[in-house]
Order: sequence, then structure tokens, then C-alpha cells
Amino acid sequence: MIETARHAMPNGLIFIEDIVGGEPPYPVTDDKVQFTSSCISVVCLHEIDGETELTLGFAEQVKPNFELNFDGTIETPSREIRISTVEEEVLLRARVPDIITRIRVWRNHPVWPDQVVVGWG
Repeated sequence: MIETARHAMPNGLIFIEDIVGGEPPYPVTDDKVQFTSSCISVVCLHEIDGETELTLGFAEQVKPNFELNFDGTIETPSREIRISTVEEEVLLRARVPDIITRIRVWRNHPVWPDQVVVGWG
């Protein structure tokens, strides 16, 4: 199932992690996508500049025509992932079949994207 949401992102940043949380990259730098074994941080449009459209779904169903910015795995012991803000507001979530999940992230702009697509599997 494909889920979408639009939101003005505090600090222009989202996190992709297990539903119970993960260990975010530290320190957060200007890198557009950073990751640990349990969390991916993605820079997006800053809230003062407008909303970002997020899409979450099975990778083969959501693959857009944007540049791929990340292709890796995160630990998903609860078998559910979430996309959340820096304030831990859950924007999207999806059940996944495994405790290690392949995640792909596409962004429609190299610096400040207003569309971020996250594919799992």
C-alpha cells in the first residue's frame, strides 16, 4: 500500500526508522542523507519555505523519476517503519516483513526537495 502525506517539516528534516525509534545520525550535518544501522535522516524543504510531500510504499510501486539518494538497510525489529519529524510526530508508517529492511530514498531536488519518496523492500 502506498501512503502519502504533506507537512511543513521543522528543521527541514525527517527520520526513517523502526516504529519504536532508532539511533539517529550524530551530529547531523549538511549531508542530505545520513544514516546509522537503525535510522536514516533526510533533508527536505524547510517548514518556512512550505510543505514537503512524502510518499512511502513498496519500492517497486513508488519508484519515481528522481535521482536515487540512498539505497541501504536499517534494523526493523518491530517489523514496522515510520517516517517522523524531528519532534517525533509520525507522518507515515508501514509494516515490513523482516527485521532488516532495505530502504531507498529519492528526492526531487539536490538541496531542498519538496518531494521525498521512500521505498522499502
